[in-house]
Amino acid sequence: MRWQSRGLALRRLSAWMALPALVAGLAFVLYGCGGDAPPPQTPAASKPAATEAFLKEQGLAGRVALIQFGLVGSELSEAGLKEMASLNRAGEIQGLAYVRVEENPDRKAADDYFAAQAAGLPVHHDAESALAKAFDATAWPTYVLVDKFGHVRYRGSWPGAEKVAEWAILLREEGADRGPSAPMFGVAAVDVPRLLAETKLPDLKGDIKPLREHIGKGGLMALFVDTKCPFSGQAIGEIKTVAATLARHDVSVLLINIGERRSAVEECYAQRDVGAPVLYDVSTATQKAWKVDVVPTVVLFDSGGAVAYRGKAVWKDVGAAAEKTLNLPADSLKFGVAGTGFG
Repeated sequence: MRWQSRGLALRRLSAWMALPALVAGLAFVLYGCGGDAPPPQTPAASKPAATEAFLKEQGLAGRVALIQFGLVGSELSEAGLKEMASLNRAGEIQGLAYVRVEENPDRKAADDYFAAQAAGLPVHHDAESALAKAFDATAWPTYVLVDKFGHVRYRGSWPGAEKVAEWAILLREEGADRGPSAPMFGVAAVDVPRLLAETKLPDLKGDIKPLREHIGKGGLMALFVDTKCPFSGQAIGEIKTVAATLARHDVSVLLINIGERRSAVEECYAQRDVGAPVLYDVSTATQKAWKVDVVPTVVLFDSGGAVAYRGKAVWKDVGAAAEKTLNLPADSLKFGVAGTGFG
């Protein structure tokens, strides 16, 4: 649910719904908070297991790889594939592997296309979009750059050959595994100290103060959500448990609802105990200032206001970052809920 392309996403959804093989996998996007169907559950180990198995199967373990998730019949996918194939043939980026993941459910049509193109790249068929979901590649085409340790370091549209070459060289020379929270390329930086001081949002009672004043002795966790996304709904349903655990270590928790009418916010939260203060912005100002491209997004700050984690609402990953910030033993923060790697 990318904010900047929601209209495009809806048009794509209309086209996808004509493909029976994909209907079941895409139906969840029709449900929001309070919908007739519960948010889908994401087993904590499903994404790492799927991505690790794919990288191993394709001989990409220990290698820097550029993966294109595309669709036969999509002009942008085909144009990007030709550029990747050209880079691969020329060997311009030393040590970079290339793979196309094909999302078209018509296997024969896809095979005929690739046979005619002679692109020279490995092709993995993903007709049910399981791998696309595991890599969070939910638009076509999406390019994913993976480091030697299997972590995604870029995800988005085609960044250009120069950027790909620059990033691939940096990743090739990295000596140590930087973990699941390794910094992503192409993500614009935000001025965190300034934003903590200048972001002033009302809570449900109308009280307003800067985000910095919400930081507890142990830090602050902010969960950016909306009331429509089913994955936001899942994270909202679990935040009370997460907040109770973090409160024992003086880490404050805020739920920040962005880009929706006050009436929608009040309808969702006014009679609901989510276990944390609810702030809201009816405009897109907070979303843009904090560069929140997907919901739910979690930002964990240490006691000084420095960002210790930014990413998906996967509570195990958030807990690991909090343990480091709080100087706690590994695996000592147990939330009892999994969170979601989607959004």
